[in-house]
Amino acid sequence: MLNIRSLTASLGLLAGLVSLPTTAAQPLAPAPAGNDEGCALRVATGPKGKVYEQLFENMNRVCGAEVSLCAVPSEGGLQNLSLLSANKADIGMAQVDTLEAMKDGDPNVKQMQAVMPLHLNLLHVVALSSGSTYGRKEIAGITVPGTGNKVVVRNFSDLKDLTIAAVGSAQLMGRTLEAQLRYGMKFENADSDSEALKMLKDGRVQAVFTTVGWPSPVISKLQGDTFTLVRYDLTPQLPYVTVKRNYQNLDALNHPFMATPNLLLTNAYKPGGNYYRRVAALQRCLSQHLDELREGNFHSAWREIDDPAQNYKIAGFGSAADGAPVAVRSTQRRK
Repeated sequence: MLNIRSLTASLGLLAGLVSLPTTAAQPLAPAPAGNDEGCALRVATGPKGKVYEQLFENMNRVCGAEVSLCAVPSEGGLQNLSLLSANKADIGMAQVDTLEAMKDGDPNVKQMQAVMPLHLNLLHVVALSSGSTYGRKEIAGITVPGTGNKVVVRNFSDLKDLTIAAVGSAQLMGRTLEAQLRYGMKFENADSDSEALKMLKDGRVQAVFTTVGWPSPVISKLQGDTFTLVRYDLTPQLPYVTVKRNYQNLDALNHPFMATPNLLLTNAYKPGGNYYRRVAALQRCLSQHLDELREGNFHSAWREIDDPAQNYKIAGFGSAADGAPVAVRSTQRRK
């Protein structure tokens, strides 16, 4: 397990304290799940079955009676930032590197605030166990037999000049890595892990990039006779770090991954306003129940949170500036 506090030291970041409101607010009445006209906060999550969605379900289970939540499904952190910026969600999950890359091009993203840190997202690089062929010649749309080069990808450094299917936040991460490494990697965007893996099996790409917390439900179901996990054999540049995890189904033990932290983020709401107080109530509830989330029957990603005030130099969501909180009784959405 990676200690989030030690990660901060390795990144050389200054941890700003996220102030937690201390005055108890009256609980908000719960609303039916998925009804964004009635719930108190809309949460930008991620694809069905992946870690972001599972963390939302955990949050709703523990804090939904105090602050009613509804999920806004998405492709992941990259889309979550767009949903927050467009006011289609009130809070959402995203990687720190994705936020840093997008904030200079979107003033709304630049003003987003960290509610609390989350787990690490690992870059899972998948290739075919038997290798792939690339550079095949075509004449009139027909592949010429015997052309192309066979490549067996086992390490990240084997990806030079290859084409990669990237999913969600890995689309931006892959291009960031290419700018750092200048490997000549080319990327094709995929809408889902299943689409990316089909592209790999069809020979359209030689590897897949997908970012997700450990363990990935999709990666955990892959068969080792068809797929292999690619080892990250480089020294990462900040804000990335290296961690080791296991996937027994792929014979990947003490497998090195490149990783980046996640944050639960919110828009910059007016202190003392309804939405500010709702976010404050959720922040307070998650902090108070963090031990339960770490130790109970919840996703293992909660165990990676050591300091709930850590924000990785992103502006922290704070306490109300205008006195004691007042209970928010209405759950009507903004017009």
